[in-house]
Amino acid sequence: MAQTEDTYTQLNTTDVLRSFTFPYINQSDIKVTLDGVATTAYSHVGLTQIQFTSAPAVGTAIRIYRETSDEETQATFYSGSAIRAKDLNDNFTQNLYVTQEANNEADSATTIANAATATANAADTKSDTAISTANASTATANGADTKSDTAVATSNQASTNASAAVTTANTASSNASTAVSTANTAS
Repeated sequence: MAQTEDTYTQLNTTDVLRSFTFPYINQSDIKVTLDGVATTAYSHVGLTQIQFTSAPAVGTAIRIYRETSDEETQATFYSGSAIRAKDLNDNFTQNLYVTQEANNEADSATTIANAATATANAADTKSDTAISTANASTATANGADTKSDTAVATSNQASTNASAAVTTANTASSNASTAVSTANTAS
């Protein structure tokens, strides 16, 4: 992967000079972002440095990068004119830089997409776990509901049995009273 950018984190309130280490064709191809937001609050100092108008805030992510124009080639060739080696080299250099930048952007996009896929897969796994837990909770609740229904049926049967026992006891009491009355009459 060709180097087409340099990144820094602002560590103090005084640094305004930043160097970059990649080649470029035109100064206008050099771009800067602060925390991902493009800025033009800088000037070029020499061939490989920029100077901010004022120091960025401490902790600011600084990105200095190359964005070579792909609107038109550096040199244009006309029928019947001489083709100079410098013009050919400039066009090939421009093509190389644009290709390097596109490759780096594609690599970055792939890395971001892979991270997003990993996050989505982790979320899917957690979702599956949540569904399994919910299904287990539903099964437990259904089991409790069944046991509750069984307990109600057992309670109802016990109530029926108690009522039958009261009826039997009342019949026995009535029979005992009749027996006492018969015994008293016989005596």
